[in-house]
Amino acid sequence: MARRPLWIWPNLLSLDAPLVALAWFWMFKQVWLVKYHQPSLPWFLALTVWCIYVADRLMDERLAELEAGRTTARHRFHRQLRNPMKIGLLIGSLGVFFLMAIQSRGLLLYGMPVLLPVAAYFAVSFYDAGRGVSWFKNILAGTAFAYGTTVGVHFRRERSIWDLALSPEVVVFAGLCMINMIAIDHWEASSGDDEEEETSEFHKTVLLILLLVLVGACYWLALRAEDFTLQTHKAFYLSVMVGAGCLAFLALLRHLFSSESLRVLADVAMLVPLPFFYWLLVDYGIIEFGKLGWNLNQPDSAVAEITGGG
Repeated sequence: MARRPLWIWPNLLSLDAPLVALAWFWMFKQVWLVKYHQPSLPWFLALTVWCIYVADRLMDERLAELEAGRTTARHRFHRQLRNPMKIGLLIGSLGVFFLMAIQSRGLLLYGMPVLLPVAAYFAVSFYDAGRGVSWFKNILAGTAFAYGTTVGVHFRRERSIWDLALSPEVVVFAGLCMINMIAIDHWEASSGDDEEEETSEFHKTVLLILLLVLVGACYWLALRAEDFTLQTHKAFYLSVMVGAGCLAFLALLRHLFSSESLRVLADVAMLVPLPFFYWLLVDYGIIEFGKLGWNLNQPDSAVAEITGGG
C-alpha cells in the first residue's frame, strides 16, 4: 500500500463528514438558543453520519469497480481495505442502534422524515452509472446531511417538522451542502477525464452561479436579521457566506490543486465558517471568549424572541 500524506487520512477514514456535522450542530445550537439536549446526541449524530458515509463509499467503490468508473483515492482505499471497513461499519452500526435506543422516542419520531432523502440517495446511487456529475443524487445527499444535522437541535425548540423544513437557516445550509457535494463530484469527474472541456466549463459556471445566488440570499437574510432577530442569525448567515466564498475560491483556482487535495479542501471550506461564527459571537458579546455556550447575561426578551416565549 503506497504511503499516503497525513492530511488525506480524515477523508479516507470518513472522519471529515462527522466533524462537519458536529461543527454545524454546535452552530445551530447557538442560533436556536438550545441550551440542553441529551449528552449522547452528538455522538449519535457523528456515528450515524460516519456509518452512512462508509456504507456509501463501499457501495461506490464496488460500482466503480464493476462499471469501470473513475477511481479516486477513497475508491482505492476502500478497495484495499474492504473487509476491515466492513467490520468497522458493522461495529459502528451496532453503536448507532445502541445510541438510538437511549434517545427519546419523541426525537426518533421527529427525525423519521430524514430517512426519506437518505433512502432515496442510496437508491439513486445504486442505479447510478458512477460517471459524471449526478445532480439529483447530490441534491438528495445535501438535503439529507443538512436536515439530519439539524433535526436533533430543532426538536428541542418544540416546533413542527414543517418549521424545520422551511427554516431559512436550514435552507441556506442545505444549499451550501448541495453545492459542496456537486463541486466534489464535478472535480473528481474532471480529474478523471470523464468530462469534455465544454461540459466541465458548464459545470464550473453553474457552480459559480449557485454560489452567487447563495451568497446573495445570505446577504439579504443577514441584513434582515439586523432588524428582526438576534445577531446570532446575522453571524450565521455571514458564516455561510464565508463557506460559499471558500468554495468559489476553489472553483476558480482548482487547476492549482490535485483532485485529492480539492476533496479535502472542500471539507475544510465547510469547517472554516465555525471559527468565523465563533469570533462574531464573541465580538457581539453573545459568547464569552473561551466558552462554548450562551452568555447567561443575555436579556430574557432576546431569548424569548427566538424561542417564541412570552
